[in-house]
Order: sequence, then structure tokens, then C-alpha cells
Amino acid sequence: DNLAHNMANVNTTGYKSTRTNFSDLLYTQMDVNAEEKPLTGHGVKAAGQDLLCTQGVMLPTSNELDFALMGDGFFAVEKDDHTEYTRSGEFHISMEGKKNGYLVSSDGGYVLDAKGKRIKLTRKDKNSPLDVDGIKEKIGVYQFDNPYGLQQTENSCFLETDTSGEAKASNTKKNKDLPYTIVQNALERSNVDLSQEMVDVIVTQKAFQFSARMVQTADTVEEIVNNLR
Repeated sequence: DNLAHNMANVNTTGYKSTRTNFSDLLYTQMDVNAEEKPLTGHGVKAAGQDLLCTQGVMLPTSNELDFALMGDGFFAVEKDDHTEYTRSGEFHISMEGKKNGYLVSSDGGYVLDAKGKRIKLTRKDKNSPLDVDGIKEKIGVYQFDNPYGLQQTENSCFLETDTSGEAKASNTKKNKDLPYTIVQNALERSNVDLSQEMVDVIVTQKAFQFSARMVQTADTVEEIVNNLR
């Protein structure tokens, strides 16, 4: 399921692939009267998923409201009563009133600046276009102590967790050495390596087949042992 989800999002802007971790299940004693007390296992389980935050390939576009991040960091998007973070810089303008507009994400959330405020776009009068000059410098970019601990949601967005730590704005006046570059007229594509995902699918299928064969063999051996007189 995880491999299929990664492959389905190979063309999703800003998507970060995940990797499934496995752990063994409980062990029980095969023979409580045996001196060495041999144990038998009960298989494995999916223990969790790791987020892979590698850089995606830059895709040039002709839209001046498309932005891509090169390096560390996330865009902040205000949604209802909470804030989510994303690498997808496919932004649009939402008009509110006759004179003002706001920079929003593809799903309608408000893009935030470094102070956590909505980015407002204005124009001189109703006949003038919205002023988008210098908009790149207004967009906030946020860092996490452990970005691998973020909780994945829909639309290539993430939620802050105790494991990830609190979001901290990078592009403040105090911080002049920025760990990223914002590229305008470009989008960051998914970091899914399709060829590696296909290899993992084949390996997973073979592992499942071998595991099923081992279970069948173990059942046969136990049946023979139980039938001994």
C-alpha cells in the first residue's frame, strides 16, 4: 500500500515519499518442559513510516505565482483553525473585496509570511492590477529541528508534532544566512524515485511469496510431529 501510494504521487507537486518500517511480533515457548526453552516467532508487523525529505527536481513554469524551495524549509499555510506546512509552492490569488487579494495555496489556504500573517496584495485603484512585485520576499519559510517527525496530511501538507519540534521562521531580519533559496516560476516535483519503487514492489512480492511458503512448510512439519506415535 505504501509503495502504491508513492507511485501514485510521482507527479504530485511537493510530495515527499515515505518508507515502511517493520518489527517482529511476540515470541512464545515451543515446549515449556524443554531445558533450553526454544522460542517460536509469530511474524512481523508494520511498525511505522519514515518520511524522506530529499530534494525534488525543479520544474520550470510560466506562472509568476509558482515557487519552489531549494534547500531546507517549508511554506506555511493557514487552514481554518490551524497551520499546515508544505513544499508545494503552487499558489494563487484569492480576491476579497474589490481592491484587495491574498496569496493562497491550491486548496484555498492562506499563505503566511515570516511573522505568521496572511500575505495581502493591494492595488492603487479598481482599474489597476494587483501588485505582485517583491512577493517572493514576503513569503515565509519555516524550519523544524526534526522535519522527519512531521505528520503527513493531504495535499502534500504536514502538521507540526512533538517529535518535529515547533516551526521557526528562517527569513527574519536576525537571520541573514538562509538555508534555502526560493525559485520563482518553478515548482518542486515529487521526490519519488519510480525505478526504485518498482524494484521495491518486486522485492516485496517475492518476500511475501517466500514467507507464505515458509508458513506452509512449518505447518507441514508440525503436522508430522503431532502425528508421531
